[in-house]
Formats: sequence, structure tokens, C-alpha cells
Amino acid sequence: MSELAPLLAAIASGKAKSIYLVVGEEFLARKAAEELVDALVPKSMQGLNLTVMDAPSPADIARDLATIPMFRGSKVVWAREPEFLLPKKGRTDALSKAREAWLAGRRKDAARRVLGIAARAGWAAAQLDPAAPNAVPREAWKEELDIDLAEADMAFLADVARFCADEGIHAPEGDAGAFEELLAKGFPPGHHLVVEASNVDGRSGLYKKLVAAGQLVERKVERELRKLDIHAQVQESLASFKKRIGTQAEELLKALCGGNMRLLASELEKLALYVGERPSIELEDVKLLVLRAREDPFELANAVQARDVNAALACIEDELNRQGAHGLQLLGALAATFRRLIEDKERYARMSVSARMNYREFQDRVYPLLQDQAKQSGKKLPHAYVAFLGWQAQARFSRDELVDLLLACGECDLQLKSSADAKLTLERLLLRMRVADGPGALAQRPRR
Repeated sequence: MSELAPLLAAIASGKAKSIYLVVGEEFLARKAAEELVDALVPKSMQGLNLTVMDAPSPADIARDLATIPMFRGSKVVWAREPEFLLPKKGRTDALSKAREAWLAGRRKDAARRVLGIAARAGWAAAQLDPAAPNAVPREAWKEELDIDLAEADMAFLADVARFCADEGIHAPEGDAGAFEELLAKGFPPGHHLVVEASNVDGRSGLYKKLVAAGQLVERKVERELRKLDIHAQVQESLASFKKRIGTQAEELLKALCGGNMRLLASELEKLALYVGERPSIELEDVKLLVLRAREDPFELANAVQARDVNAALACIEDELNRQGAHGLQLLGALAATFRRLIEDKERYARMSVSARMNYREFQDRVYPLLQDQAKQSGKKLPHAYVAFLGWQAQARFSRDELVDLLLACGECDLQLKSSADAKLTLERLLLRMRVADGPGALAQRPRR
């Protein structure tokens, strides 16, 4: 990466830092960390002088850094996603990486990740099994770590607890004293630490010490599409192919890939190979080869369900101006969303579902009823959390509001088929969601 160039040049000239802390989007952070590691340790020496550690504890890192390598030369410890640097709260999917490792057969890695998460709340391995006498209550995971545990998570924790007991794996040492002492006195000559993290607690004392003692490399990506700038990543990905890309083609690629940097790199490689001897990738190439692959392909529907009028308006503008969507196509998506919300509202009204409920309560009390209905009707039921989001969405509207919005879709259909301006017509429809928020708005409409 262009920002890495001075750091890589310094390493090549023998002026390497002892610590590199790479923070940001997962794909970009991993790529930057790989480049730093390759610069610090020749590939021919990495089998012996490089240690890759997933979710390590401070004590694990300190022990390995203090160990002399088998052969002379630089030694690097690459710490990937260390749990001790993550915020205590804020990662509702904190167990996902551990489950992935578990399913992939890397059970020790998975167990260490789970124990690292639990250690942030001061819990031991034996407390993870829900059936244990001193088990951590389900509510405590939400209160202490902001993690909502589903039934599958409870079973996973029980499996991890049994595995830790069988293998003699214990919670990582909470005392970071050895690591902090090593930071204070400095690493042995030629020893380096590369830390890779997608998220960190900036207020953590250990994080601040790492930044002060080394080099921070940020690889963050703007989540809002309108503010996202992919130009640097595009230039870097095309450099090895000696290709360039037109402005319009780059804008469309951004709209199609969003902030998914791994997908962006993959699509650029495909485009570069497709154009062959041509030096430039043009708009028509992107239209031909790149499918719409934004991380959230239902962005408009999600904005409506969240009752976020501004986001919905931005989606309409993006679809019409950048994607070339037809107004009737977008109107059909809106009508389908309003219809689905009405169906959900009627369904939950018949169940007499409480107006306030957390995910665990929904999963325990409501989802089994939905499963029974799905069996009777022969319809496919979405995942429990998807159903929960649907329940939350319908609760943001009254039935009268949804009926009015669906009827307004019929009016818009007539207008669009009468050559009305698509953008203005759809914007007027979406603004009705905002008008409905006003005091007494519904009182001015006939009851249905």
C-alpha cells in the first residue's frame, strides 16, 4: 500500500520498528500485516523465525518474544486479533470467529478465542458450561459483554468448556505484567511484534503503550457509501497489472462492492484479466462483469424497515442515478416491503406478542410459534434473528400507516406509468413515512 511504502523502505534499510500495530478493515489489515511480516522476515526463514498467534494473551506474546530464535536473524511474532485489545462491549458477534475456527477443526484456536472473550469479564473456563454449578448466567453475557446468547451459543459454550477440561486449557493470564515489563525494557535485538486487529479499545492502557512504543498503521474503511473512497485500494490492486480505471467505472464499482475490500480486490483482478492488452478498464467492462454484490443487497428495504427516511432517499438516488434502475422496479421493491410489514403486523397481532422484547425472549417465546405456523403452511421460515428484526421493523409502524403507504404505492404506479419523474414520485412516497411521524397525522386520514 502506498502508505506502507515508507515503512517498508525503512525496514529494508535496517531501521525497522520493534512494534507495528495494524488496525482496521479485516482484509486490508491482514494484507498490510502480511507485507510487514514479509519485509521483516525473509520467506525462507519464516518457518523457524516467525510465530503466528491467533487470539493470544499478553503472557503468550511476552513468552514468545523473549525466546531466542533457532537461527540468527530477525524474529517476528504476529499476533492476530488479540482479544485483550478489543473493547469489552460492542461486538455482538464476538463468538463468530471462534465458531468458525471450531467448525474448521481448529478447536484449540477456538477455545483460546472464547477464553479470551470470557477473560475480559473475569470468567474462568469452568464457568462457561451452562450446566456447571458456578456457570455464568446467560444474562451476564449481555450485561458484561453485550453478547446475546442463542441456544446454539449455549451448546457451543458447553462443548468448549468440555474441550478445555479434557485438554487442560485454561483462561489466559489476566496479568499483563510480563508483557508490560518487556515493553518497558525493550525487546531483544532483532525481535519484532506485528499486531493485527479489526477493532481496539482506544482507551486501553496496553493499547496506548503499544502505540507509544511502536508504529500505528490504520486501515479503516468508511461504512457510509457516500463518504467511501476506494481510489487508493483500486490503484494498488491494479498496479501489478499495469492497468488504470475510468472515473465512471470506479464509481460504479464502488456502488457494486461497497466497503467489502476483499470483494473489491477480487473483482478488480477479474476485470484486469478480462481487458487483456487494453490499458484501461471502462464503465462497460464493469457493467458486463461485476454483479451487484454490496454487502447489503437489500439496502432500500432495510432503510424502510428501520424507518430511516434519509437513508431510503439516498438509496433511491443511488439506484436511479448510478445503477440505472427503473422507477417501477424500485416501486415494486417498496410495495413488497410494505406488504411484508403488514403481514408481519397481522401475524404478531394474532399472537398477542408483547410490544417490548429482547432477542432471547423472542427466540424462546415467539419463534417456536412461528415454526409451528411454518410447518402447517409449508413455508420456509427465516433464521430466528432475521425474524426478530422483522418483528422490530413492523413495530415501528401502525397498521394504518402501512396500509396508507401500500395504497400510495398504487398511486405512484399510475404516476410512473403516466411519465411522471421517477425520483420525485418515489421521494414523495418515502416522505410519507416522515409525515406519519407528525402529531395527529393519522387523525387526518380515514380509519381502516
